[in-house]
Amino acid sequence: MNFLKSWRYLGIAILIAFSSSIKAQIVNIERLRIPDDSTGWLGTARLNFSGSRSTKSYIALSTGTLLEYKSKKNKDLWLFITDFNLVSAEGEKFSNSGWGHIRYNHKLGKAIRWEIFSQLQYNKLTKIKQRAIAGTGPRFKLTQYDDAHFYLGVAYMFEYEEDAEVFLVHRDSRLSSYFTFTLSPEETVTFTSTTYGQPLFADFKDYRVSNETSFP
Repeated sequence: MNFLKSWRYLGIAILIAFSSSIKAQIVNIERLRIPDDSTGWLGTARLNFSGSRSTKSYIALSTGTLLEYKSKKNKDLWLFITDFNLVSAEGEKFSNSGWGHIRYNHKLGKAIRWEIFSQLQYNKLTKIKQRAIAGTGPRFKLTQYDDAHFYLGVAYMFEYEEDAEVFLVHRDSRLSSYFTFTLSPEETVTFTSTTYGQPLFADFKDYRVSNETSFP
């Protein structure tokens, strides 16, 4: 594809990316997909720890795993992701969060897959004692170009959330949609952006929007 001819797509994508506001606890799974066409198991793991004990005690722990499985001809794909972070000083926790995500998608055609996902998470600083979601829906590949990849996902999502400070439980049905793209006009230049939208089915005025954009 001639990149100069894709200016219309780029303009629309940038407009969507920068017109959104960041709300709530939305994890960008698109950023964590492994950009590799190899089949079989692929994955990474990380563990970072630091601590000190002198006049004041300090502990910082960060760990996570990313495991992906692709079947032959890339017809089936599994994602397993975990993340945990803790920062504590003098017994006071400045960060205490963790989440785990499982996602499966099955290829239905050249440009469409069907996804099923589930996620558990907590974040004491944002008062989320426990949040569990499960959902399913199609994922569409909007372009076939080598230097421009556009995807759209639309899913039904059920959400269960408990407040960490007061006994407050939310059970909601939401539309979970995302639009993500990657543009590579040059081999050393990559522009990526993902925007999520999660309105309530019962009240579309109650919605969450989150965007993550990177341009090194």
